[in-house]
Amino acid sequence: MSSYLSQLRTLPRPFWILAGATFVNRFGVFVWPFLTIFITRNGNTAAEAGWAIACYSIGSFGAAALGGWLADRLGRNVTLGLASLGSAACMMALSQATDWRILAAIAFATGLVGEAGQPAGSALVQDLVPPEKRVLAFAVMRFAVNLGWSFGPAVAGLLAESSFFWVFAVDAATSAFFGIIAWTSLPRGNRTEAHLAGWGVALASIRKNPPFLALFAACLCVAWVFRQTSTTFPLHFERSGLPMSWCGLVLAMNGVMICVLEIPLAASTRAWPVRVMLALGYLLMGGSFLVLLGGGTIALFTVTMIAFTIGEMFAFSRQQAYAASLAPEDMRGRYAGFLSFAWSIGGIVTSVASLHLYETDPILLWSITAGLGMLAAMLILKAGR
Repeated sequence: MSSYLSQLRTLPRPFWILAGATFVNRFGVFVWPFLTIFITRNGNTAAEAGWAIACYSIGSFGAAALGGWLADRLGRNVTLGLASLGSAACMMALSQATDWRILAAIAFATGLVGEAGQPAGSALVQDLVPPEKRVLAFAVMRFAVNLGWSFGPAVAGLLAESSFFWVFAVDAATSAFFGIIAWTSLPRGNRTEAHLAGWGVALASIRKNPPFLALFAACLCVAWVFRQTSTTFPLHFERSGLPMSWCGLVLAMNGVMICVLEIPLAASTRAWPVRVMLALGYLLMGGSFLVLLGGGTIALFTVTMIAFTIGEMFAFSRQQAYAASLAPEDMRGRYAGFLSFAWSIGGIVTSVASLHLYETDPILLWSITAGLGMLAAMLILKAGR
């Protein structure tokens, strides 16, 4: 206990400001877990909801390129501020839409603007924290995210039972708060000269980096697995006849477990082989959905979420630190942005294909999800050093 607490005290003050603001922002991520339900309750089909959510992922694909360039050229804090304030405006626009086509257009704008801050946040952690402490630092960031997540969905589930408007309003307010803090209180971080800040230079570097390309391919697979928790998982929960307030509590378990266990786990296993832990995490995340083959009871949903979360704790803080170790110092924003492409592509495919597949054959969906977790593990284990 004292060992990892002493490690925490060595992390710099700006990092803790970023972590604290991230907690507030992630507490207010009310809309995403219930967006599929919001769209279908407005008279749209699950397949139409899938297209609308896919548009968010298409927007986030553009955000990876935009955010990566802005982070390296203009600075981390400016990029974070612009992205969060823009996301707040988009959330309020989403709250007023009902037709899936309009929802899809606004969702695209939300993904393009809101997700542009992700590469900047990752790059800023790399700027502030030395390599030997990054696994712990990214575990702290995930603690902040999941401490908010452990309370947010439960509150959002209660609000969603009576009024979806307040779900959107609180989400927008916390995004605006994060944007103001980021712009005014965080450092700009490393910046790259204009002639070296383009994507052409970064892509030439990435092409010569096989381990990073293997990680990119693994993230394509894991994006499908991870996205099930916000698309087919809550939809399957509702169609199993269980109340949405219970769904919020089951989703919140993910955050609670991460808050209690991940930082001590990261500190105590810091010397363990990174790629082995990544592979084990990916296997558990994908395989957890095989539990749903047994039916739609609250017990099975709970076991699925526990197994998924254990895998996530093994993989995700290490995944970020591993990616950081592969990125040149003057290209951190663009490398983080390129890795975001994998999550965007995976999200686009998942949002459409998995909801269509769920309507046709849920058993096949859970089996494919487990298979993609296994494929991601194999890609990481076979990657070069």
